Amino acid sequence: MMSKLKPQNLARFLVRFIQIIVVFPMAVLISFYIPPVSFIDYEMNFLLCVVIAAILSVGITALSRKLIVVMFFGMVGFIFFSSTFTSYSVDNLYSDYNAMLVNMTSSTNKVSYFKPIRGTYFQERRVKSAMQPTHPVVRNFAVENSTRYFHDEYYRKHGKLVRYFSLFKHIRLNWKYVNDPVGLDYYSPPTESISLLAGDCDDYAILMASSIMAIGGEARVVISSSHMYTEVKVGKVEDLDNIGYVVRTLFPDEVNGGKIHFHETNGDLWINFDYTAHYPGGPFLEPELYSVISFNR
Repeated sequence: MMSKLKPQNLARFLVRFIQIIVVFPMAVLISFYIPPVSFIDYEMNFLLCVVIAAILSVGITALSRKLIVVMFFGMVGFIFFSSTFTSYSVDNLYSDYNAMLVNMTSSTNKVSYFKPIRGTYFQERRVKSAMQPTHPVVRNFAVENSTRYFHDEYYRKHGKLVRYFSLFKHIRLNWKYVNDPVGLDYYSPPTESISLLAGDCDDYAILMASSIMAIGGEARVVISSSHMYTEVKVGKVEDLDNIGYVVRTLFPDEVNGGKIHFHETNGDLWINFDYTAHYPGGPFLEPELYSVISFNR
């Protein structure tokens, strides 16, 4: 029994333990900094990163046990440094690893098509009159909250989508639903909604669309029989896999194996930013649509 507790046996156990532990952060770093292989699915890319990390860990250990220990403490030091002096913390590392698991296990995308119908003149004029994408207050609100969530490495990798998704997260997390006055369908201008972060679905849709447009995005307002929400243009239909990957990476807990829903118009990919969905591209509250209000760039 005592022989099993000899220092050399304990050292061997610790090296094997470290060899396993370093695989997970290493896989996250590999997936984050190395572009995915284009001819295989995104889900398989993450599995490939884990396999590569495991092979590297075994190879480094075989080369030198001291080297794998140095790598382990180097990673710990990197995480400590990043947590202290940059925006990348232990929580970010956990989120990235969680996102990697979600991308490996999430289901395929659900495709939903529709041909937009022009809304009534009166309704379209009311919505467009309420929009304020160029108002300084709306612009300041949009800029501030488009950078509130998700560290800068995500922006460098995924671009403007990260800004749109940060806006979605901030508005949705803080929005409180309040009904219109009795007998009146009231459309709140964004400058009013910003100070309250409260209102009904049309107030939310108008604020969301105005905010997205204020930072250079393309948005439209979709109307169903008893609901209104914003859709944002995120690319072309052929970009669907990449868009789904970004959504699942930034909203792993919210997606949790769910599907990415979208509408396609003339080859453009639009996903909903509705408050009833927990993540961009979440399920539609009402799939049957009445009209779509678009805005000129």
